[in-house]
Formats: sequence, C-alpha cells, structure tokens
Amino acid sequence: MVPHDLLPDGILPASAATSAKLIVLSHDCDLVNESYEAEPYVELLVAVPKETKDRNGVLFNGRNPRKLQFLAQENGEERLYEIDIHAKYRVDRRILEKGRKDASITIPQRDVVTIGKWASRRYSRPSVPSAFMDRIKPVKDKILRKMKRDGEDIVHVAMAFNTVEELADDKTYQVILWIVVEPDVCENDEQEQRAIGVVSELRKLLVQCKGIEIEDADLRKTSDVSLFDWQKLIRFDLDYLSPDSEPI
Repeated sequence: MVPHDLLPDGILPASAATSAKLIVLSHDCDLVNESYEAEPYVELLVAVPKETKDRNGVLFNGRNPRKLQFLAQENGEERLYEIDIHAKYRVDRRILEKGRKDASITIPQRDVVTIGKWASRRYSRPSVPSAFMDRIKPVKDKILRKMKRDGEDIVHVAMAFNTVEELADDKTYQVILWIVVEPDVCENDEQEQRAIGVVSELRKLLVQCKGIEIEDADLRKTSDVSLFDWQKLIRFDLDYLSPDSEPI
C-alpha cells in the first residue's frame, strides 16, 4: 500500500478519496528491478472502503472481472474494501524510494494472490456460448440473488459443456456444474451447508431452462480439482449474468 502523499499531484482524480487505499500491482522482480529504464513504472489499484451493508458475495474471490471485494485488517479491525478494475493508474516507480508503505492495513496473503489473479483475468477469461446465455436469461436474476447472499465462500463456479459451439434451439447443452470452495469451508458446518445450498439452488434453476441438461452438480474443494479437470472446465464468471445497463 502506497500512502497518498507519495504521489505527484494530478495522478489520481479528485474523486479518489484519501480514505481509499492504493495497492501496488506488480511482479516482485519488476518491483525491485535495478533498471528504471527496463521497469520505469508501477501500477496502482484503488481500494475503496465500503459499509457492511454493501458486502456482496458475487464480488468475492475474483469471480467478477470488473469489481472485487475483500476483507482487510485496518488498525486492528476488519474492514470491507472494493476495487474497480477501471480505477488503475500508472506511476513512476521512483516514488517508492521516497517513503514507507502504508502500515495501517494488512491484506491476508490469500487475498493478495486473488487480487493479482483477478487483475490478470481481465485479459484471459474464457467465453461462454451466447446460445447458452440466452437460455438461462429467465433465471439469471435468481442466480445472482443467491450468489449475492450466499456466495462469499465460493472460489469458482465451474462448468464443463458437451460443446462450446453455438447450438440451434433443438440441440441441448449438457453441463457439469461444480461449486468450488477452499478446504477450510468444508470444516465449518454452517459454511459448508451454505455452499451446498448454492449447488442445490443453481442446479434447480438451470434445469428449468429449455435446452439445458445438468449431468452432475457437486460441491468440490480446491484440493480435489486436478489440472486435468481444469482443462475441461470453464470458470463461469457471474458477470455474464449482469444486466448490460446495470453491471454488478
């Protein structure tokens, strides 16, 4: 985290409140590269503090490619923050020599990794057939409501399709649905039951859609999903479900 007073005037817009935290986004080796010619800049993400009422399960664990929420320890207390991928700024790397980091806030290591992966997925996320998305339109709002309420512990909503081609109306998408969580979620009865409820609800909603057949729906731990599995699965970004005029 970079204190605001290290930045030259005009780098951040006037709308960037001083309560926002500035997260350095860089590879470790680039950050300490001896050559300012090779690595002249670092990027900053702006993390905005949010009220508890704004907590949104859809935005945790990097599932939405545009916004990310996470919890941090600030001055010894847990606080909710939100990042918008569009609020990203490039600054001269030399500013890091002018002062110390903002020590008032600590982000858990798992969320540090999530932030990095989330930012990179902006450019590498997979696509889902438009024909499939058209078929689930009748239930998309219900899916979003369920995930917003109970989806905070879910790392991935993963699907495998019999085909990613654009199918005609008389052809069926056969789908495997896995809700993926960290192993510690399954060690807590309340969290595990909440995640199982997401599996059950999403399966129930999807089977209501014409031209979609759910072959399997299950709760899986990240430790149980192999590289071979990921070669067949598509991360289903819930952003696909967001109304165009009202993104999550």
